[in-house]
Amino acid sequence: MGHVLQLLGPLRLRSDGRTVPLPGSSSHLLAALALVGPMSRVQAAALLWPDASTGRGLSNLRTCISRLQRASPGVLDTDGTVLSLAEDVQVDTDRAMEWIVATIYDDTAPVDRGGPPPDVARELLAGWSDEWVREHRDRWQLLAGQALESAASRLLAMGRAAAALPYGLAAVAVGPWSESANRVLIEIHARRGDPAGALRQFERLSRVLRSELGVQPAPDIVALIRQLYPFGTGRAGGQRTA
Repeated sequence: MGHVLQLLGPLRLRSDGRTVPLPGSSSHLLAALALVGPMSRVQAAALLWPDASTGRGLSNLRTCISRLQRASPGVLDTDGTVLSLAEDVQVDTDRAMEWIVATIYDDTAPVDRGGPPPDVARELLAGWSDEWVREHRDRWQLLAGQALESAASRLLAMGRAAAALPYGLAAVAVGPWSESANRVLIEIHARRGDPAGALRQFERLSRVLRSELGVQPAPDIVALIRQLYPFGTGRAGGQRTA
């Protein structure tokens, strides 16, 4: 069955169907090789132990590799000076990224054939705070949100509001502050004949923007709500301020 590495959500490694317990440094090495790609030993040591001397970092790396090879033989390719994941290691972000790229850039791709990859909206390496992880997480969050929003918009344009709903909800879960994602979700609720759901989503967006940025939703979103509630709700007013 080979090796399966999960980066979305908590990191997990499964080898031949069993979950492999990993010490902290080993899991970080696997994640780095999956996200950054093959690296020299010096590069890997500098990335994982940025505050250590080169000698100390390389010593830590040797210990890490030894422990990982005992825990899951064959998961690493350590030939020469370059480290990489073995060819048979499957990484969940690879399949998810295929869907993301196809959804964003290929207008002919069927966005909901079997649904999106089940974990595409999950946090990359949940709970990790390393600087290099945060950079990859921000990039993932941006691309995943854009793909989910694109899928929702395309389905909505096809008149398939019910099919668009899970994608719209996931896009807003990835980026609660994204006005474009919220606008799509509000319109999905409206097209489904659920003005109350649209209003609730507007109010959630209003709270997020007020607390995070100190502004009101954009005028076009307010106008959309006012179309649904032409006589007012007492809850969708206000001017956008910086």
